Amino acid sequence: MVHRIALIRHGESVWNLENIFTGWTDVDLSATGKKEAMQAGKLLRTEGFKFDLAYTSVLKRAIKTLQGVLEELDQLWVPVEKSWRLNERHYGDLQGRNKADTAKKFGDKQVHIWRRSYDVPPAELEGGKDDPRFPGSDRRYAHNKPEDLPVTESLKTTVERFMPLWTDTIAPAVKSGKNVIIAAHGNSLRALVKYLDNVSDEDIPSLEIPTGVPLIYELDDNLKPIRHYYVGTKEAFKKKIGFLGADGQAERMTDAFVHHGVVMKPDEIKYHAPKADAAIEKLGLHDAPSAAEVVKASDVLFLFGSLADIRDTIKSIKGDLKGHQIVVPVTKEGDLDVFQNAAGGMVRVIQAVPEDELKWQKGVNAVGTHVSLRKGSSTAELDGEIVKTLFEAAGYPINEDQRSAMTAGG
Repeated sequence: MVHRIALIRHGESVWNLENIFTGWTDVDLSATGKKEAMQAGKLLRTEGFKFDLAYTSVLKRAIKTLQGVLEELDQLWVPVEKSWRLNERHYGDLQGRNKADTAKKFGDKQVHIWRRSYDVPPAELEGGKDDPRFPGSDRRYAHNKPEDLPVTESLKTTVERFMPLWTDTIAPAVKSGKNVIIAAHGNSLRALVKYLDNVSDEDIPSLEIPTGVPLIYELDDNLKPIRHYYVGTKEAFKKKIGFLGADGQAERMTDAFVHHGVVMKPDEIKYHAPKADAAIEKLGLHDAPSAAEVVKASDVLFLFGSLADIRDTIKSIKGDLKGHQIVVPVTKEGDLDVFQNAAGGMVRVIQAVPEDELKWQKGVNAVGTHVSLRKGSSTAELDGEIVKTLFEAAGYPINEDQRSAMTAGG
């Protein structure tokens, strides 16, 4: 028997939008986050998913994401269990602090260690258990043992905190034949993915799961993964796309986007890349008069070029950004922080991180498994994988037909 579970990372929160460390702070979804929840429900409805049980955290951004999904599925009646064990990782004294300001105060390297190491927690709450941010003063945790409530957490302690819920509650329900959906947070979902896929301590911190895109695991009778995939159809490609490029990479990537069938109607693309005239002409695109026009007509912006080019582009368009997503290729540690700082926390910046010439790892708000190409892969195959990475990073799910097309070199 094949058992299926659906995992959904909550939609964008108001603090995601403002670039603030959130953790256990109970902030609401942004307008975009609410739309992401509804879109996730529509995707699951299109694929005919039906659920018997639902699990979520005790934080409203996850609870409301689950409600939005179940409402779109017309399955609000499904029993829901809320557990603190599904809460986001507690970020200690970083909670409530702006990420860019924190990087300036402590340095990019230290913040990267706190965010991306497996077993190094941020500093504890400054006031310890007397700090107003300590969960012990919140009555939703009144039944918790004192030792359960953290003043900070690493990813390691988040995994340890989550696993009893899987072992004692969720896994038996799945084994009994129940169809389960879990709406939670980036780190609590990482904990489950680490267990299911046996991801190493070294690799799990960099694994990312996109907000609002259903991740499906198919499991055997021993609850070992058969496969996992993101739910999506061509109908998911509804957002207006904008390209802003400054070099030959933009030309290659634009060619790959259209060549692999991801963008079906080139006339819906807004493009501004002064050095990519050949691609524009070849693909029948029309170069916009200015970057500002591209921003105005787009929901998602794909930026290509050198680090300096992209940084300067973000700064130049910042005043025109209103809830956009920006997708950028990142080549080394620290690049993403440069872009986030340039954006001033006004937008969600997504990265696709190349580990080497033939492997792409998805980064912030991106898909969490590695893309590995065999040695000797063609440029078209590599471009196809990059394109798939970037589109999934931006919340455009790619179905199996599209996956095949995009890795077939044409």
